[in-house]
Amino acid sequence: MNTGAVSVRYAKALLEYAVEKGVEDKVYAEMQVLSDRLRSIPKVTELINNPTVGRADKASLLHTAVSDSPGNLTQVTRDFINMVVNSSREEFLLFMAQSYILQYKKSKGITTVYLTSVIPMDESRKNQIREIVDRVVSESTVEWVEKVDPSIIGGFILQIDGYRLDASTASQIRKIRKELIEKNNRII
Repeated sequence: MNTGAVSVRYAKALLEYAVEKGVEDKVYAEMQVLSDRLRSIPKVTELINNPTVGRADKASLLHTAVSDSPGNLTQVTRDFINMVVNSSREEFLLFMAQSYILQYKKSKGITTVYLTSVIPMDESRKNQIREIVDRVVSESTVEWVEKVDPSIIGGFILQIDGYRLDASTASQIRKIRKELIEKNNRII
């Protein structure tokens, strides 16, 4: 079975249902939480894929994973999780959540920009980068995701829709190292 096709089909149906009920923004936030929890807490994925765990327990676990207070969960997300579990498709749930996030962003014209730096950037530097990015993606709403990664040593990495501007010290060091190795190999 094609995981991608199944996930996209379920995500599109979820988005249509959420739009119909007027809660697509809330479901978007819940799918982000679900996606994050399924990726960061392996025990949840292990339990929902365990055939000895009952469907009701799986659904309850997923409701709790999305919202610490399951009473705050939208009925749309609750129905979706129940449907997925009852149709024995829980193994695809992470892909469904991620596909919903992509479908939602596409429908709302949202572009996600990832900015990685060694330390948190000061506001003036972020504003300079934001101005440049806003000119490039002027027709969409920009969603910023900032990350701190000391392994890049210095500089920053900017990613927009598959494009990557790597102005990190680590990548410059790798590039110089590669050039030196190539020169050295030609000499020998």
